[in-house]
Amino acid sequence: MDRAAPRPQPAAQASNDLADQLERVTPQLDTLTHRARLGVNSAAEYDELEAMAQAIARDVVAPFRSRRPGNPPLRISADGTKAIW
Repeated sequence: MDRAAPRPQPAAQASNDLADQLERVTPQLDTLTHRARLGVNSAAEYDELEAMAQAIARDVVAPFRSRRPGNPPLRISADGTKAIW
């Protein structure tokens, strides 16, 4: 039996995948928020919380950078301010 070529994901499914990936970051953000509510007692602890925040930010941005737009422009101006679809 021949396998059919994979079909493009519908927009709703792609959106759900994005939401699922973002939702995976929630426990990390909850932990950071909890630790911040307990108070910061030293510069080292502050630096540790900042490092956690940077890691969370990378995890939030990653799903957006790993996917291609569904309807990319045909042409973008040299200065990047205009596009043609």
